[in-house]
Amino acid sequence: MRIALCLILSFISQVICPQTTFLQKVKEGLKERILELDPIEGVYEFETSGYASIDGVSQSNKDQGIWAIYNIKGTKDYIVTNENGYGDGRKIRRIGDTNWYMLILNNGNKEKFQFDGASFTLETDEYLPNGLYSKFVMRCIKSYPTEQMHIEAIRREAEKKAESEVPQNWTGTGFALNNRYLVTNYHVVENAKSIILTGINGNFGTKYTAMVVGTDKKNDLALLKLNENVSITNIPYTVNTTTSEVGEEVFVLGYPLTATMGDEIKLTTGVISSKSGFQGDISQYQISAPIQPGNSGGPLFDSKGNIIGIVSAKHAGAENVGYAIKTSYLKSLVESVTSTNVLPQANRIATQNLSGKVKAVKNYVFYITCTR
Repeated sequence: MRIALCLILSFISQVICPQTTFLQKVKEGLKERILELDPIEGVYEFETSGYASIDGVSQSNKDQGIWAIYNIKGTKDYIVTNENGYGDGRKIRRIGDTNWYMLILNNGNKEKFQFDGASFTLETDEYLPNGLYSKFVMRCIKSYPTEQMHIEAIRREAEKKAESEVPQNWTGTGFALNNRYLVTNYHVVENAKSIILTGINGNFGTKYTAMVVGTDKKNDLALLKLNENVSITNIPYTVNTTTSEVGEEVFVLGYPLTATMGDEIKLTTGVISSKSGFQGDISQYQISAPIQPGNSGGPLFDSKGNIIGIVSAKHAGAENVGYAIKTSYLKSLVESVTSTNVLPQANRIATQNLSGKVKAVKNYVFYITCTR
């Protein structure tokens, strides 16, 4: 149906003016509901152009102004007002689940139009009594909320959802240095509000807490210190910061997948496959010893029982391909935190067989539980 001429003429006298308190309130409401809005809801800048003629005499008219279109809670219609809140009873109703809408005037006249997500156009072509003919076009362009606002709102919602799905508790492995210091991966303790350790001196019945005292995010290392004054002495291994060779036999101790594999310490063995890690990263070794989630932060030992790396990740697309950070990077982190050399220096297990080495060192490899 046709739009009554009075609708168009009602806007000819309007001019663009600064945002009013009413318009600001509308914008605030639209922003609060941005993810729930019907596409048509928003603030529009419009321009009208056309002419009216009577008895062959024509007069052109142009005008511009602002429309606010917004839903009144509990109704299926969208109210149409100017920037001051004056609407004269105009409503817009969506036609089904489409991009077609109907403008409904207070006199019952209706006009169907299509909305492309950013703009819509209303047209009149009317013959009225007394020989009056009018033809007007109103072009409405959405100015608020912007497409970027929608994108940002969707991104924030996705981040909130992802954060809510992050486990509130997670686990990893760490190992002892001197003076109550210990080592794990940065990603093990990242964003942790509490860090709980068990297995210190072989005691799984007592829980200890630790704080982060230094991190190397780039190389995925974290240096912790126990809060309790518990004595950890006679560490039987040394931390060797020289580079090991390809083919050297290695073994890993840690606490992988404890929910299904149990909380007893696990041993895996293999060799150094490469002196560079993922995508050629020279800070890492590639190793063939199988590792799983939960091994992160655990020690990589060479065949003599020296710690030569800190287990950090596995290759998800390959069998028995894991990575460990070289201990030279651990040394740099320790030196940046404390002037005291806390890296163990005495290896007392070099001549023992593998079983003997594991028995000697397992009380110095700890189970870490972090909570958000």
